[in-house]
Amino acid sequence: MVRISQKGNILAEKELNQWLQYIVDDWIDRYYPLFKWKGYTDDVKDKIRNCIRCYKYTGSFLGYLYKTLEYSARGIRPLQAWSLDDLVGENGATKIDFVTQDTETGRVKLFGR
Repeated sequence: MVRISQKGNILAEKELNQWLQYIVDDWIDRYYPLFKWKGYTDDVKDKIRNCIRCYKYTGSFLGYLYKTLEYSARGIRPLQAWSLDDLVGENGATKIDFVTQDTETGRVKLFGR
């Protein structure tokens, strides 16, 4: 499929991208070196497309794709999803209760940080 896609078959490239997206999503959920890709779906699609274009038939394509994602994940900051409605402590206070704005700089920050 990779070779056919490299020759310009658009349907093969679409099908290959779809299947590889499933595989990469599974890798991101399972393997620690790839967890930083979580939330970067557009960038993952671009990496898959670039790997298809640049693959030179040495070794397995899936190994090449995995290593490319692993090495490029080293420079990515993981996305941290958290809510201001999360409980803090035992008294029922939430994180929004500790948000303050610095009057001099205008920066919004959590109290104490």
